[in-house]
Order: sequence, then C-alpha cells, then structure tokens
Amino acid sequence: MHDHLILSHNLGTNGNNAVIYRTDGTIISSWFTPYAASYRSGGRVEQNPNDWWDAVCVSTKKVLRGLNVKELSVVSFSGQMMGVTCLDKAGDPVRSSLIWADIRATKEAAYLREQIDENLFYNITGHRISSAYPASKLFWLKNHERDAYNKTAKILQAKDYIVYKLTGEIVSDYSDASGSNLFNIRKRKWSRTILSILGISEDILPEIVPSTTVVGTVTFDAAAATGLLPGTPVVIGAGDGIAATIAGGSTTEKEAYLYYGSSAWIGFVSSRVFLDKEKRTFNWNYIDDRLFVPCGTMQTAGIALDWIRDKIALEESSQAKNLNCIPQDVIIQKAASSPVGSNGVIFLPHFEGERSPYWDPYAKGVFIGLTADVSRNDLFRACYEGVALNLRLIWDALRASTPAEQLTMIGGQACSQFNRQIIADALNIKVVTNNHTKDSKNFGAAILGGLGIGIYDSVNVTGKLLRQETETLPEPAHAGFYNRLLPVFDEAYRSNAPVCRKLSELRAVEVQDV
Repeated sequence: MHDHLILSHNLGTNGNNAVIYRTDGTIISSWFTPYAASYRSGGRVEQNPNDWWDAVCVSTKKVLRGLNVKELSVVSFSGQMMGVTCLDKAGDPVRSSLIWADIRATKEAAYLREQIDENLFYNITGHRISSAYPASKLFWLKNHERDAYNKTAKILQAKDYIVYKLTGEIVSDYSDASGSNLFNIRKRKWSRTILSILGISEDILPEIVPSTTVVGTVTFDAAAATGLLPGTPVVIGAGDGIAATIAGGSTTEKEAYLYYGSSAWIGFVSSRVFLDKEKRTFNWNYIDDRLFVPCGTMQTAGIALDWIRDKIALEESSQAKNLNCIPQDVIIQKAASSPVGSNGVIFLPHFEGERSPYWDPYAKGVFIGLTADVSRNDLFRACYEGVALNLRLIWDALRASTPAEQLTMIGGQACSQFNRQIIADALNIKVVTNNHTKDSKNFGAAILGGLGIGIYDSVNVTGKLLRQETETLPEPAHAGFYNRLLPVFDEAYRSNAPVCRKLSELRAVEVQDV
C-alpha cells in the first residue's frame, strides 16, 4: 500500500479538530481550534458558521507546519449533525446556525405530528418527529423569521458548509440527509410528502451523494486561506455519527459500539432498517446507498459531566491545578470513593431535553435522593451512573436487532477506566477500546477520504488498522445492583416529566413577559 497523507477535519460542538494521517492510520499531526456556542433560554443553541471556517483555516495551517503540503493527497470531513445553516444566493450565511442541540421548535414538531401519522413518518424517515431535527427547525424559521427564511437559497450541515467554502460546491451526503426528518431513507431521496406538509421547497435542499464522493478540489481562494494546494481533492465525508461508526469497527450487526463525548450514542451497521415498536431508537443511512445504522442517542452525556466540573467541582478544579492534572482526574478519584449506587442518589442527565429513549424536549437534569449525609463525591458518581443508566435503556431497545456481545467504546470519555467500568457494569456487557478511541471521528473521516481517492478498496480496511487496547468486564455484583436500579431510574424520569414540562412552560411565559 503506497503511503499517502490524509487531512481529516471534525467540526464538533466545541471546536474543529484537524488530524493528518498516514495510510496505515498513524497520526502525523493534529490541532484543535475551539469556537463557542450560544446557549439561550427556550432551548436555543446557535453557532456562527464563519467561526467554523476560521477554525478550519487556523487548524489546517497548524497541522501542515513542517510538512510538505505536496504530499497531502485528500481532505475529508466529519461534522456535527442535525443543524440548519442557511445560505443566501451568494453563498453567505443568512444567520447563525441552529445546531443539533437546539430544541426550540417544539410547536413546529407538534404541528407535524398533527399532519401525519407518526408510524408512517417513522417508516419513511427511520426517525420519529422531534424538535431536534432540521425539519422542525427550518419550519420554525419559516414561521418566526420569515425574512431570513425567504433569503435562504440552500441549507447545509456544518461539514457541508466548509466543503462549500473549500470547493464552491453545495452538496451533502446520505448520512447527514438521513438526520434531517426530511429524507426517505429507503428511497434515498428527499420526501415530497413531508416537504409538502411543511410547505418547504426541495430547491433549498442540497444534492445528496455517497460519503466517499470527491465533490471538488480546493480553489485558489480557499488555498490562500488554509495553506492547502489548489486542486487538492475534497471528499464530502459523513456526519459525525457515521464517521464514529467506522472508528467503532462496526461493519455488521454483530459489531456494536458506544460513542461517549458531549452526547453519547450506541449504533451498528445493518442491512436492514430497525423500527422499534416504541420508537425509542432511529436509523441513519450509511456511507453508501445500501446499508443503515440503527442507533440510539442521548442528548447530553459528556455535557452533564462538564456541568459537574464547571458548576459543582470548583474545589476539585483548584486541586487539579496544584496537582498539574485535569479536573476530571480529581473528580473521578473522588467519585470512585462513593459506593455503587452513589449512596442512594439518582441523577437524570437531561440538560437539553432528551432523545433516546424518551424523546422529551422538556426533560431536565435532576438529582433525586438527597439527604444530609450525601457527599459531593456521591453527586460526582451519580452523574456518571445517570449517563450509564440512560445508555442502558438505549442498549435494551437495540438488543432486538443486534447479537453483539461487546461494545467498542470510543470518544473522549472512553479514556477513563472508571467510566468504562461503570458502563460495563450498568450495561452488563464487555467493553473494549481501540487505538483510535480519542480521534474516532477524524479517523472515520480519514477512511472516507482514502476510499474517495482509491487509497483503500473497502471500509473493511479498518479491520487491519484498528487494534484493541483495553478490555473491561462487568463486575457481576455491580451489574446485578444496576439491574435493580434501572427501573427506579426510569420511574424517576417518568415521575418528574410532568413537573419538568410545567417548569419549561412557566419559564417560557416569564421570558415572553419580560
């Protein structure tokens, strides 16, 4: 196999990560450039698309330092999914992007439910109706920001916008299209039925191509901004969920994986669409026009852990500075001193509503079981356990369609042995990690780039490039306890759901009055 250099970008929630790989998967250089998101009341979460472009320009120049840019064979992408980035006829952003975490469009989602049978909708799209998806967000813009909507010539996802900035081409791929609530996943076409209901023209939606497609080459203007050579091939890549699927080593139903970062999800590659009777899970299209990825995603996983770090663990953060380590190391050490079950405390990690398994935009974070003898260490552990128990509910929903006997855990939170053990215990399954745990989305995008220009023959090349590094087995006694705790966790959500909805409605009224 001739050696090539592949540049992979992953446009995440907190910033852009650029990584250059050799053909064998070895990392040559990497650079992370942060950018901010605006979180406002009413579930509004936005980012400036130009911040993504600035980050890509900076990170590209950084990773190229000391390298011969002529050796770079291709640029490929992974990116956050389920957003709405509106471009005008000149290709400029009309407004800030409504990103995946934005759930303001609850009324629009409710309207869609009134207009179409939910079972039919689930069958068409592979997803249930939710304010988290672009369909509802775009309809919100149509209803509330008509000037911006009327100026919109095309809508794109984050990675697609950067591909446009590099090449001048406006396209998207199957995976991102399938996360729109506007796509027929079996026909691999935009759904005219749903578009008609919402009164949205197909003209503003991009052309859809396989994730391995070379959509164009770097223009002279983009080359000047990034340091790339004009004419360098650009592969469209995939949404981050699908790029992670590649890095998770999933090629069949037998190989399931768990991505655990800002959000968290469990998925696997399948030849069939899996329609859950309770609609707890959903389906992406894979990188081509043949396969699917049944999946269940929780909205805030690592975000909940970050909240603990930033809002409660101020003392631990100070200690971490003195110890020359990161705050999470100190938090984990203290959480590990709390018993399994966190001294009777349950934590519901629903900071931005919830997708799987509840699909409740009004869900909120909750501590239950506080008593005078509960310590901060118990709160720390409860946070980790709350995420794990929510993932257990997702895993239980997916088990009907996968015979997998282990989960490959990837993403930043997979680097913690403490966290891997809680996941193994709560899900009662063996958990393994591989050599691309930290850079999973970039690695998946790099494979797509290599496929696009013929470096690799098949995505199955990951079988040679991915190597197992750790193995964590469930502790039987702990797994038994979590089995008993799981229905209590579920009941805790269901009991609090009406209160959380009332709180959301009350807050919305107060904001409107102000």
